[in-house]
Amino acid sequence: MRIAVTVFILSVASSFIGLAEDRTVASGSKVFVEAADGFDTYLDAALRKKHVPLVVVTDKEKADYALEGVSDHVKAGWAKIVFTGQVHSDEQAGIRLINIQTGEVVFAYAVNKKNSLHGRQTAAEACAKHLKEVVGQQ
Repeated sequence: MRIAVTVFILSVASSFIGLAEDRTVASGSKVFVEAADGFDTYLDAALRKKHVPLVVVTDKEKADYALEGVSDHVKAGWAKIVFTGQVHSDEQAGIRLINIQTGEVVFAYAVNKKNSLHGRQTAAEACAKHLKEVVGQQ
C-alpha cells in the first residue's frame, strides 16, 4: 500500500509540470469525488469546511470534474511514543482534479504532514485549501 501511495503522490507532483499558473476552475462547477479507501469522505468534508465553491455530486455523469485522492496514514510506533512522547500520526496525501470532458489534469497537490493530530482530516483540509486557490469566477 505504501509503495502505491508513494507512486501516486509522485505522479501528482509530476502533474504540476506544465500546469499553467493562470488556470482556474469555474466557481460552482460540479465535482465527483472518486472512492479513495475512505479518504474521499475526508475530502468531501474538507471541501465543505474550507468553503471551496464547488458542488459535490454523487453521479459522475453529472460532474464537470473528477477529484481523485489517495492517502497514507502511519500511526506513531511505540518507540516514537516512548522516546519523544508524541502520539500523533504522519500523513501523506495527494489529489488530482481532472476535467471529465478532456481528461486534462487541471490541478494536482501533494501534502506530507508530520505529527498530525487529526490525521487524514488534516491532510484533506490542506488539499482543499490549495484547491480553493484555483477555483474562481469564469
